[in-house]
Amino acid sequence: MKRLSFFICLFSFFLAGSAHAQWVGDGYFDGMISPSEAWDGSFAFGLNGKTGNSENVNINLEFAMNCETERVITDLVCNYFYGRDEGTTNADRLFAQARQDRKLANPNLSWYYSGAYDRDRFRDFDYRVSLHSGLGALLYEFDDRSLRTRAGAGTSREFGGPMDEWIPELQFGFDWERNLTERTRLYTNFDLFPNLEELSDYRVNLRSGFETLLDEALDMRLRAFVFDQYDSNPGAGFNGNDLNYGLALVFGF
Repeated sequence: MKRLSFFICLFSFFLAGSAHAQWVGDGYFDGMISPSEAWDGSFAFGLNGKTGNSENVNINLEFAMNCETERVITDLVCNYFYGRDEGTTNADRLFAQARQDRKLANPNLSWYYSGAYDRDRFRDFDYRVSLHSGLGALLYEFDDRSLRTRAGAGTSREFGGPMDEWIPELQFGFDWERNLTERTRLYTNFDLFPNLEELSDYRVNLRSGFETLLDEALDMRLRAFVFDQYDSNPGAGFNGNDLNYGLALVFGF
């Protein structure tokens, strides 16, 4: 059972790769990602601190890239959080994720596969690797709003901790975006990962924020955000909820 979702995930990757080869063979290479495709990217940086009777500093960084063609949507994101309080490190956390959606005959449906890496010095494991794949659906997309959902299965493993083995998981998630005006937007990315062997054991990843454009020429925005990770079984002596929030300047490129 522990290897079931791992093989499901690998089989899904194989199906997606086969679909890619078929599209290329049928002459649809223009719909795939090529080195000449234009990627959209952004870099975000936030810093706050205090000195005097007490001293602390908190840094948040994000690097993101995405590319959408006729048949493929690719999203890459990497977040890093670091904090010190009175000379002692109290936060050191890295999260990176890559996901690709390959559109099916119905362009509102897609087959996705994703991988994630999660490292946190203040957890009971060294790092976590996650692999998932499944079916995505674009429920609606207008000029000012969109909602894309996904449901699939996969596996994750926490290396260097008490549960150092592959755990089969389900995945349910969505990406929502709403443009309030030409200069402001809201967004939320949500994923739920129930343990297939014990559904009461689950993980949650949530990224949500509000952005407003400050300088169109520089493509500079101000972002208020929350990044929350919840684990229903965090290990003895650890809090199940890890919440980061703050402000950041975002530069598009």
